[in-house]
Amino acid sequence: MSRRPHRSSSRAGLGKDFLELLSISVAELTGLLRLAAQLKVKQRRGVSHPLLQGRMLGLLFQKPSTRTRVSFEAGMNQLGGQAMVLPMGDIQLSRGESVADTAHVLSRYLDAIVLRTFDHAIAEEWAREASIPVINGLTDLNHPCQALSDLLTIQEKKRRLKGIKIAYVGDGNNVTNSLIEAAAKMGMTIAVGCPLGYQPDRGIVDRAREEARQTGAVIEIGADPFVAVKDADVVYTDVWISMGQEREQAKR
Repeated sequence: MSRRPHRSSSRAGLGKDFLELLSISVAELTGLLRLAAQLKVKQRRGVSHPLLQGRMLGLLFQKPSTRTRVSFEAGMNQLGGQAMVLPMGDIQLSRGESVADTAHVLSRYLDAIVLRTFDHAIAEEWAREASIPVINGLTDLNHPCQALSDLLTIQEKKRRLKGIKIAYVGDGNNVTNSLIEAAAKMGMTIAVGCPLGYQPDRGIVDRAREEARQTGAVIEIGADPFVAVKDADVVYTDVWISMGQEREQAKR
């Protein structure tokens, strides 16, 4: 059986993978937020908007989920498409089939894949092997769709993004990393107050600061939550014990 030709995950424009916010342009991010706001108004008014009619989205979950699963399923339904939930324990991956073979097969049936997994490298492997877009529904490193929806909420409440200050207090986890990327893209200030040993990914912070030089964003990383929240427009936190960290509960 022949395989579909692979497309590069770095291809510009529609149809590319979405693994992290730093991988898309400011114009693309702004366009996504504008479209999301428009569709939200249509949904509230009961106006049909079947932009994804005839499209099939596969949800591959290695981690259980409530909000991620419901949001993607509901969104696909509202846009006229369909979503198929594929727990990784229920497909041949659990019996030793490779990611490459599974990705090649699913690319023939589906139009896109949402992946919710642990190691970010797994998401990158899926993106390399699939010939359809792969969307990061959560990894240990990034949670870009969460940050995207947070930007929409902030924009609705504050009427702008540029110049807004977000304070993040808590564990410097995947959500923190994606918020830092989002702030860097949109010219925002983000002040992080995380205890030493629980601060955000150094590599992401460095890359975000490079982006910030172009957008005017400010990224402040510290350990004092009171310093972080000073003069903030938005205060954000998240769980201290994520899935897979249960053994660290007492320490955290």
